[in-house]
Amino acid sequence: MGTGLKAIGRVFRTALVVTMLLYGVGACATPPAMKPSLPAPLAGAVRFTVAVPGATRVFLVGSFNQWATEATPMARVDGASLWSVDVPLAEGEHTFMYLIDGIRWMTPPQAEDFVTDDFGQLNGVVIVR
Repeated sequence: MGTGLKAIGRVFRTALVVTMLLYGVGACATPPAMKPSLPAPLAGAVRFTVAVPGATRVFLVGSFNQWATEATPMARVDGASLWSVDVPLAEGEHTFMYLIDGIRWMTPPQAEDFVTDDFGQLNGVVIVR
């Protein structure tokens, strides 16, 4: 009977070690970090990402949503400063900016091109092909 208990103990210890190793590997694995980037084409949409430290709300505003200030809210991605939204866009050129906390307009730090609007602000341009 002592041999049987030893065998069970070994199996239990082995299972425990394997479980701990697998959990440890999983806990260390992190998804790839999203970074601010040019608007990126996806299947049927364009992904916009922007870093805005200290913001509580960020909206993507542009020609594609008739410059409606709250039509396209962005979601916080990393729990701190990175915001993102995927928007279905038709082919063509679209101008855009970011609206921070409902009061501050922000020129996109990254865009394919830039144009000055009728208010003297620099808008980003995204080209969908």
